[in-house]
Amino acid sequence: MTSTASPLFLPYHRLARLRPEAARWWRPLLVVIVAAVIALVLFAIVLVGGLLVSLLPGVPDPSPELDDPRNPMDTALGLATLAVMTPAVLWAYRFVGGRRGAAAGSLHSVAGRFRWSLALRAAAVVIPVFAVVNGASVVFSGASFDVPQQRGAVVAILLIVVVAVPLQCAAEEYVFRALPMQVCGIWLRSPLWGILLPVPLFVLGHEYDVWGQVDIAVFAVAMGLLAWKTGGIELPIVVHTANNLTLFLMSPFAPATVAQGSVDPRMLLISIPITVLTTLGLWAWVSRREGIGFLTPVRGAGRSEAARVPAGAVLHSMNG
Repeated sequence: MTSTASPLFLPYHRLARLRPEAARWWRPLLVVIVAAVIALVLFAIVLVGGLLVSLLPGVPDPSPELDDPRNPMDTALGLATLAVMTPAVLWAYRFVGGRRGAAAGSLHSVAGRFRWSLALRAAAVVIPVFAVVNGASVVFSGASFDVPQQRGAVVAILLIVVVAVPLQCAAEEYVFRALPMQVCGIWLRSPLWGILLPVPLFVLGHEYDVWGQVDIAVFAVAMGLLAWKTGGIELPIVVHTANNLTLFLMSPFAPATVAQGSVDPRMLLISIPITVLTTLGLWAWVSRREGIGFLTPVRGAGRSEAARVPAGAVLHSMNG
């Protein structure tokens, strides 16, 4: 066996380099433009559909800012308008990204598919951790809790949250982690370009004060590094979902849990360490699971056939 790493196995951000038609310099620009157009169309469809649903008897009208956590329509539309970014990005890559057939799943991971086993195993640990930490943070912050009188609305909101929050979190990870990492990876070798360049955009997408934005920026960098290390977008989605899901499930009873704006800087003493420790824990777990060095990323061919490559060859390529 040669000591040179196989060219068939690359880190997540460089997967497009495996297919000449996907690695052309203009492909990333076309993908971004098409994804934006598809997202705008889907966004309009969701809004129009939501407005039509609100005309039905007994359905509340959405608020102008879609920011009332006790309004089922606000919750549904607020999450759905973000969730549509996932199909927008995936369809753009499939239609104009030069990744059809076996390589179509390379946006998910180096395995060419969404690694459900990896995601579910991580979620079984990460979600309870964030539930405890976020719950304690809300209690210690002094946020008021009460049960709304409209029990039906609360049940509807909780159901919407369980279904839509993972989709919303996945959308943000595909847009702010997967897309820029693989776009920049066509032109540039270092993963840091695709990790750091979208951070300001991710921060601007939130309406916190400076302390809240620092927290968001740390989270964005951590998730980008985690995607690079683990060879896919699954674990960033899990961590993002664990955080948002626990907060949104509390929002009908404590609206402040999802309110943006001013942030007590002391809360960063909880939020930043949990982000860093969770990232490091998953990082170490994947290193042991894959049998690779701590600073070595998981590599792959970006297509499902890679699963049939002998394990020794894969491991050797990873360490190359």
